[in-house]
Amino acid sequence: MQTNTKYDVVVIGGGLGGILTAVLLSKEGMNVCVVEQDKQIGGCLQTFSVQKKVFDSCVHYIGGLGDGHTLNRIFTYAGIMDKLELKAYDTNAFDKVAFGMGANEYPLAQGFGNFQEQLLEYFPHETMALREYINRIKTVGDHFPLYRLRMGDADEKAAVSNWGLTDTLNEITDNPLLQSVLTGNNLLYAGVKNKTPFYLHALVTESYIHSSHKVLPGSSQISKYLWQELQNSGGTVLRNTAVTKVVEADGNITHIETEHGEQITGTQFISNVHPQVLLGMLDSKIIRPAYRKRIDGLQQTTSTYMLNLVLTPGTVPMRHHNLYWNATTDVWAAAEYAPQQWPVNYALFFTEDKDNPGYAESLSILSYMHYSEVSKWDDSYNRTGHEAERGDAYETIKAQKAEQLLNKVYERVPELKGNITAQKAATPLTYRDYTGTPKGALYGILKDVNKPAETTIATRTKIPNLLQTGQNVNLHGVLGVSITALATTAELVGLQYLLDKVKP
Repeated sequence: MQTNTKYDVVVIGGGLGGILTAVLLSKEGMNVCVVEQDKQIGGCLQTFSVQKKVFDSCVHYIGGLGDGHTLNRIFTYAGIMDKLELKAYDTNAFDKVAFGMGANEYPLAQGFGNFQEQLLEYFPHETMALREYINRIKTVGDHFPLYRLRMGDADEKAAVSNWGLTDTLNEITDNPLLQSVLTGNNLLYAGVKNKTPFYLHALVTESYIHSSHKVLPGSSQISKYLWQELQNSGGTVLRNTAVTKVVEADGNITHIETEHGEQITGTQFISNVHPQVLLGMLDSKIIRPAYRKRIDGLQQTTSTYMLNLVLTPGTVPMRHHNLYWNATTDVWAAAEYAPQQWPVNYALFFTEDKDNPGYAESLSILSYMHYSEVSKWDDSYNRTGHEAERGDAYETIKAQKAEQLLNKVYERVPELKGNITAQKAATPLTYRDYTGTPKGALYGILKDVNKPAETTIATRTKIPNLLQTGQNVNLHGVLGVSITALATTAELVGLQYLLDKVKP
């Protein structure tokens, strides 16, 4: 079966990168079609509900949405910024970091001056170190031109891209506790000691210092309004439609094939799926075996276990910050945990009860979880529209993890005990099935400062009419993916032209 329409642009995958790129191109008069495997678009922006309480699947808070900030400008140009309902985090702490049974919860604050001021209360002798840390973060941001919505060249990024995170922190301060506090929320980028580049930490951290918000009632509002904008521009979204084949002939992609037997033709194609997934669908001699081997061999970021809780009204005080807990001050050890030690880290994300101000209605808990713990169910597949049971043994593991995680969280949030009315858990398999990311990797391919060329994925491919976008290109996160959408769009319309529109 073949569709009658030939599109100007066909986007494979309706995650944020795909849908935002589609909106930007449709604003230029292009006829764009987004093909998404899930019932719900948005990828990591998807939400779900338990007892009518909305939960975010991945994106619990967002940096850079404040007035004049980069993401705000991108979303304003896309036509959705004024539609979003935002809840600002506590100015004096968007995140707090805790260790073991220690009573201190170290604040990471909004505003560069305030960030330094809040930490000086705990580290009064580290004024110079904190000042240098902030300077380094700003320097990195200034060397990534698109993060400042300006033109630039690769040499700028190269000047700071070889800074390792652990090495840079050692240069800034010899206080190991301060180093641990500054990286205590590294679940935001799945950091790995001696591999994670400083720029990854810096760009993520800078965005939250600029401004930190939660989208109400959930992050799927972003993809919902982007979808509306795409429709207003004449674009098309095909949901519940998995792409099975990307067909190349005579050096260009001619069409894609779907699980329903459809052929969708286009002039330009953009992949918003993991590069490894794309290569699995693409049969082309233009893509060399060495490149396929390189992509298949890349280390992925770790995955996670998530436990979502509905709370008894009026029992658990609301926190207008997130809490990141690590079993020890060796924050890098969390990703390399031994199963019998689990959990060795967690993050808590609270949502306020609008009917009981000052109290939380729900709580999401995330902790690293290795895919190997659920790999025996690798052949199973379970998502909306393709439901399948994984059996009692799998449910037992989920329940055991929930009990272990809650017992650890009770130590710091004792009021939680006895006040949970419903709960729902997700494992790396859940992330894999809903986001299409191999092994449920939180942020796709692991960035390695020692292998910058190998772990950097370009927007362009060897096939002239096939581009890439999404979290594996440049940077992950809502800001990172949105900036990559600009870069991908610019390949077709010109960067200076696009920046002049986004940044008036």
